[in-house]
This record gives sequence, structure tokens and C-alpha cells, in this order.
Amino acid sequence: MGVMSIWNTVNNIASISLGGKQQRKLFIMLCDGERLTLPVTPNKYHVKTNQLNKIVDILDFGEALLFGNPGLIRLSFSCFMPRLYHEYTSIISGDYEKDATELCELIDKWKRSKKPVRIIITESPINHMFGIKSFDYDEHDGSHDIYYTMNLEEYKDLNTPPANNEQPMNDETSGLRDRKNETEKPVADEKVARARDLVEASKRAYGEVEKWRAIAEANSMDDLAAIALSELRI
Repeated sequence: MGVMSIWNTVNNIASISLGGKQQRKLFIMLCDGERLTLPVTPNKYHVKTNQLNKIVDILDFGEALLFGNPGLIRLSFSCFMPRLYHEYTSIISGDYEKDATELCELIDKWKRSKKPVRIIITESPINHMFGIKSFDYDEHDGSHDIYYTMNLEEYKDLNTPPANNEQPMNDETSGLRDRKNETEKPVADEKVARARDLVEASKRAYGEVEKWRAIAEANSMDDLAAIALSELRI
């Protein structure tokens, strides 16, 4: 038995000996400012963890294990949502003022919102953000209680900026002011500026002399001697 388990047991025994009641495990769900404590605590839950290790085959050695990063935590549990007219006061632990239908609608809304849900199971290691992978429920015993099974997968924040950023862009800090116009042709470099004429400039810029006409047209040169070669747009 771990140190924490022993401590919890001691606390529960001390509480009972002083006239109190043993602390009940709670399943708490938090999403987008809303909170839900499951009215009936599931009697068990299942956690699945894995490590993304790989096995590789090395020549003249054989198989070798390469350690990988932790995989996502998978959490699942099943229980039921009671109807308000039932008296389950001995096992109720949370939002019993809400009807079973309301609770299911709330969880289903969280699932469809595409937002992470924090799951806290008291007296357990579970306190993580999850995405609701599935939420299945039905009625099957005539009591009108709703029985459900929930499967969740751990959510990890990647700290990526939102795709649609409505904040106005500041040219001073964005660096866009310093960028050249994409339609603007680059100024001729030094080797072109040293050319004796357009034919030589074409050879230096493109590796062939036939481009001199295109250079002249790009610079609107009616008079081929009217522009310095250092000012050419190539």
C-alpha cells in the first residue's frame, strides 16, 4: 500500500472515530466555465497508458528497443444518471438537482463543442484535460434512469496560435513594412551595374544576351542610353 493510500485510510478512520462520515470519491468535470459533479459515483474506472517505444532490427545485432515519448492517457467509466423522483441519497455525490436528461444534454454539449474537459477523480491520480471521444447512454430497466459509458482521451495543449486572429496587425512589429513589394522587380546587382550596355547586362543577369529587349521593355526604355545601368530593374 502506498504512502498516500495509508494516509487516506488513516484520515477516513480518524474521521469516522470522531463521528464523521467516510469521504466519498467524486468525479468532477469542468468545461468552459461550467462544472458537473457526477450525481452517482462510478464504482470503477479504467485508465490506459502507453509509451511510444519502437523495436528496430539492427544488422548483426538483432532487435533493440528505442524508448519513445508517453502516449495519450485513455480514461473510461460507466454508471447511471438518476431521475429526480428517485431517492438515492446514500450514493448521491453531486448535481442531483439536475435531471438525468439535463446531465446527458450537458455532457453531449461539451462533446460537440470541441473543447477540452478537465476530469478530476478525488483520491486518485486523475486530474487531466481530456477530449470526450464517445458518450453512449440508454434506458433498459424501466426505472427511467439513464445508463451511460464515457470514453475520453487526454488533451495536450500544443500552444499553437489561433488560425483566425482578429487582432489588428501592426506593421511596425510584424516586419511587413520592411518587405519589398512582391510585384516589384529586384534592383540590378553590382555585376550588372558594371556592364557596358544592355546586351552585357543581359548576359550578366541571365546568362544569355537575348534578354536585353525584355530588360529594355521592363524599364520602359525608349532611349537605350537614357537610364544608368545601376538603376535597372531586372
